[in-house]
Amino acid sequence: MLNLQNTTAQKLNQVARCHMLCFPDSLATKLGLAYVLKTFGWYLDKPNRFLFHIELDNEVIGFCGGFVPTRIGDGSSSGMLQFAFNKAIKGLLLKPGLLFHKEVVPHYSFLWRNIKQRITGKTIPANSTPEPALFKSYCGLVVIGVHPDYRGQGVAQQLMEEFEMKARGLQQTILKLSVKKTNDSALKTYKKQAWYVGEEQAMTYVMHKSLEG
Repeated sequence: MLNLQNTTAQKLNQVARCHMLCFPDSLATKLGLAYVLKTFGWYLDKPNRFLFHIELDNEVIGFCGGFVPTRIGDGSSSGMLQFAFNKAIKGLLLKPGLLFHKEVVPHYSFLWRNIKQRITGKTIPANSTPEPALFKSYCGLVVIGVHPDYRGQGVAQQLMEEFEMKARGLQQTILKLSVKKTNDSALKTYKKQAWYVGEEQAMTYVMHKSLEG
């Protein structure tokens, strides 16, 4: 029987291992279990973030994480990298070839700024962001994965439905997620569940969904 539950610190290891099976070629997986574990710990660190999973016979077969940004520039990618920075650096030192990974290159300035900050002890401000008045609250779906052995069995749909319930619980009616333009299967799945392309970026679409009405 499928068992959906909020993820606790005691279950992070199982969720992290499931993630690595779901995304064997991702940068996070290549950086190693310690890094994946730390990034998933980010979801448990603040009340505006959440992580839950589905178990079958005590095995984690799917998971989903989201958060509600509090300001412009409050991004999940930079937030998790900041949270797991030390683990990321250790992973890169063990596998220096990953410095040229396509997911690392866009973060060069962030990595360098944080390395200098740790060496000097001085806070180095990031680039300025637009005025906070322009910020509109929403709930972002950051990660979702289903164990390869259990795909096509309705697990993803159950995770998506629970994500919407979590968003409502945080008083959010606008949902967003980012998906690669080449991920046709994911795009098809999201569109079936009333998500639509709200923004187009170089390599990804930012999809939106409204829970109003």
